[in-house]
Amino acid sequence: MNNIGNINNIKYDGNNNDSKITTIETPSKVILFGEHAVVGGYMALSMAVDLKISGLLERYDYIINNQQPTTPEPIIIDLIDLNKKVEINPQDILNINLSNYDNDLKYVASTLKNTVNYLMDKNLMKLNPINNNIKPFKLTITSNIPISCGLGSSASIIINIIKSILTVNNLILSKEEISKIAYTVEKEVQGIASITDTSTIIYGGALKIKDNKIKPIENNDFNNLLAGCQFLIVHSERRIKKTAELVNEVAKHPQKRQIFKQIGEIVEKAEFVKNKEELGKLMVENHKLLNKLGVSTEKLNKIVEIGQKLGYGAKLSGAGGGGIAIILINENKKEDLLNKLNNLGVLGIYDCIIKY
Repeated sequence: MNNIGNINNIKYDGNNNDSKITTIETPSKVILFGEHAVVGGYMALSMAVDLKISGLLERYDYIINNQQPTTPEPIIIDLIDLNKKVEINPQDILNINLSNYDNDLKYVASTLKNTVNYLMDKNLMKLNPINNNIKPFKLTITSNIPISCGLGSSASIIINIIKSILTVNNLILSKEEISKIAYTVEKEVQGIASITDTSTIIYGGALKIKDNKIKPIENNDFNNLLAGCQFLIVHSERRIKKTAELVNEVAKHPQKRQIFKQIGEIVEKAEFVKNKEELGKLMVENHKLLNKLGVSTEKLNKIVEIGQKLGYGAKLSGAGGGGIAIILINENKKEDLLNKLNNLGVLGIYDCIIKY
């Protein structure tokens, strides 16, 4: 079983007199095929991409002359891009009440509480006034992932914090165990949760998702094809509806069953495409069906049209209603592609590749 010790995204940047400084990076994710139909029991394909959350972890040497200070250092998690942070004494973690935190910080607070609870249940950590062995740290989080648009930024932050806690306390958990903690956090904060975002970010590469279970893609030809692909993530516009609202609207669509079945058939074909042309064509077909479901927008449709003409193909990714599109790049036409997208007035354009 793989564990965090085998994940090549922890970098030791150096030391100073008071702390050890570590950079922990976690990727983001896209839905390559099958969003919305996956709710109806069909398979989806997700993919981790190299747009990253970066956590600068400072591990304090707070035991001086073999003695602990009477007032321990706090744990500080600073979300620089949001100008928000959580600061808490390690001994108070188990008493965290999410109602005391705003929506952005609920994920942070819940991750701290659920990770420590899990480690205590496994007898890997003690947390009490007499024998407290969770070490304080400061984690400064920055991101090049646009938030609230289908890239799994919240899941990436959750996993970054879990890995930080493990790193600072010299602990190792399997990917399966990290997935359990992350899923618990999302369920607590959101009320309902899918394993898609957290599992894709933890395991990396491309995954099949069905009935809230994951399975690796075993077709090496398809994995090799994806490894040779370059993509653009295009942030089209801000979403005005939450994922739950869009899912509820789709549930009432009169052609939902037929469209879901057609999307499911595309997903089944996708793993066996032979080249980028075939892959891009299926992306466009998937998008057209999502548009029929009413989750695309005029701007997303224009982005996909441009991506079809000047790339191999494109589609919206995620719940829709704005958010992001993913374009499979044709390097020979990339300059023209970028010019067209910039002229369209999108919020952001990001180069990316699959992240293992």
